[in-house]
Amino acid sequence: MKKILPDNIQHVAIIAPAGPVKTDALDVGVDILHRQGLKVSVMPNVKTGSEVSYLSADIDKRLSDLHACWQDKSIDLVLCARGGFGSVQLLPEIDWELMRSRPLPLIGYSDITALHAGMLKHNAGIPIAAPMPLRYQQAFFDCNHADFTLKYLYAAFQADQEYQLKLPESMPAYEFIKDGKATALPFTANLAVLVTLCGTPWFPDLDKRILIVEDINEPAYKIDRYLTQLEHNGVLGKLSGLFFGSFTACSSKQDLNLIIKKFAASINGPVLKNFPFGHTFPLLSINMTRTMTVDSKTRLVTV
Repeated sequence: MKKILPDNIQHVAIIAPAGPVKTDALDVGVDILHRQGLKVSVMPNVKTGSEVSYLSADIDKRLSDLHACWQDKSIDLVLCARGGFGSVQLLPEIDWELMRSRPLPLIGYSDITALHAGMLKHNAGIPIAAPMPLRYQQAFFDCNHADFTLKYLYAAFQADQEYQLKLPESMPAYEFIKDGKATALPFTANLAVLVTLCGTPWFPDLDKRILIVEDINEPAYKIDRYLTQLEHNGVLGKLSGLFFGSFTACSSKQDLNLIIKKFAASINGPVLKNFPFGHTFPLLSINMTRTMTVDSKTRLVTV
């Protein structure tokens, strides 16, 4: 197996800020990391459980694990075990001053959108959207084009090098819905989670950013609702670009295409669909502190 992380990352910590963790899937993910020669610390409350079935642990315990990662200077990278629900519960209690104390990367997506939004709002840590340990077997071994996922996870940590996005021929190509050119910082988001932050102190400043959205198990009318909320909040008109990733198990592809076309008119920049990001593999990892470039004339995206 190719290296998934650069040599300067030696010690990774796993937290579960949202949904409960299946021990067998976690063990597989940890084993993959160990085979990469990494020291792995599964934080104390990852497997604690909660009276509430859809949470990994109570708020104070999940918060304790998160803070401990920043306090332990030997930890080079924080991996969120999975998404689900619960990250948003931590936002009011997070010690943002502590998290600003060092540029520690935090990996996840889906429900982890809430943590990434707070990190961006408070200029804390390095938010990276990438595969999470409970899905490593599928991401790195079982899916078609696993090499794509591996390549761009490694690339997300190469601050001094640009990578042109190259899709294998048998992968669905991304499509320009609206032409344009943009060079901007990206922000990836589960659409439903992002919208729940509207009107809160943790909604990120997305002005001039390229917003990359995805979702799962949402009917088309809810996708329309979420985008309408962002439009009414003045978010869409300030973006440099909007990329639609995968909308896995969402109803009516025809309706979704019409929704994308409608909201493309609100964007002052390029709009893409079928971007390789979301609840599917292969997955493009995205470091939100690294500039992306997209140009409809060349049909190229650089990360």
